[in-house]
Amino acid sequence: MRLAGLRAEVVDVLRRLEAAGLVTGTAGNVSARDRGTGLIAVSPTSLPYDRMRPEDVCLVDEQGAQLEGGSPSVELPMHLTVYGGRPEVGAIVHTHSPRATAMALIVEEIPVVLAEQAAAVGGAIAVVAYAPTGERAMGEAVLSAGDGWAAIVRNHGPVCLGRDLGEALRCAYAVEEAAHVFATARLHGEPALLPQAEIARLVRLSGRR
Repeated sequence: MRLAGLRAEVVDVLRRLEAAGLVTGTAGNVSARDRGTGLIAVSPTSLPYDRMRPEDVCLVDEQGAQLEGGSPSVELPMHLTVYGGRPEVGAIVHTHSPRATAMALIVEEIPVVLAEQAAAVGGAIAVVAYAPTGERAMGEAVLSAGDGWAAIVRNHGPVCLGRDLGEALRCAYAVEEAAHVFATARLHGEPALLPQAEIARLVRLSGRR
């Protein structure tokens, strides 16, 4: 089985997302790009995460042709589009995390309210227009958000990026935490935002710029 380690990481990330409440059932999807071969490991469609095995994870080439594993997620076109437009991206985590998805219905962005958000996302979390499931338009919407490491697709959910799966997972956690804190603070007043100089410092420390 090719890229067994990378495919096992995809399974592990999906299970972590489910345990954290960022996905339910078979919702959400994850992929990772192997820098050596250019091949992409992407979660299979409609398979419960507790039953998923590394060999179930689909392996495709850069054009999306299937090489091994199960049928790929319906969101494969989104993943391929993002990889095509962001060569620095090595992993994508797409969740339906409830607080971030809810906040995206009423705001245009989630400003930087937490240090971890600055480090993991690189700044404010953009909200982008809804795009149909299973089409490249969703990837194009994510790319329209610029060079940040996360965007929330309105009426759908966050798409979180990283140079590897560890970074993309950290980004997914940070997006949901920031949305929770921002929403809670707004119930009581106007949230204080992290100063721009501190955001820039944290981004530099993270090594993601």
